[in-house]
Amino acid sequence: MSDELLVKGCLRGEPRYQQTLYDKYKVEMFMLCLRYSKNRAEAEDFLQDGFMQVFRDLHQFDLEKGSLQGWVRKVVLNKVLQQLRKKKLQFAPADVSEYANVLPMQGENILSMLSAKEITQLIQDLPEGYKTVFNLYMVEGYSHQEIADTFGISVNTSKTQLHKARLALQIKVTDLISA
Repeated sequence: MSDELLVKGCLRGEPRYQQTLYDKYKVEMFMLCLRYSKNRAEAEDFLQDGFMQVFRDLHQFDLEKGSLQGWVRKVVLNKVLQQLRKKKLQFAPADVSEYANVLPMQGENILSMLSAKEITQLIQDLPEGYKTVFNLYMVEGYSHQEIADTFGISVNTSKTQLHKARLALQIKVTDLISA
């Protein structure tokens, strides 16, 4: 079914089309939500809120301006970020000196030793500020300025959170592989 037909059916309020849209993107959007959540239950809440927003705003989607998949992703991500802002996301202080003795990981093959589930869990276990900045910068492609504007923090805070997230992940990966 084409995106155009899918959108038109959803806009008419036809449950079959709404279910098809949800089924088409639920796994990808759940994975997005999982990266920003503390746990599976919170990710499910983010997903539900995100899709409710998708269906509320579907009349704004313009096939001429981009793909339905990209639009749904943007709406869901914006809803997740809105929820995080409501929670007054804390950018956890950390002493960078605690990471001073961490050696850089060698090669990409270390990450290939981990499953996507293990990597997602490592990211989920980061403090919220680290996790959010890491995901926005490394996965979503946001700039530090965009992250700063989104959360009302300084660019340097965003950069510091990313640096600390990378170091914390490096320690976690090293510990996991060494175990």
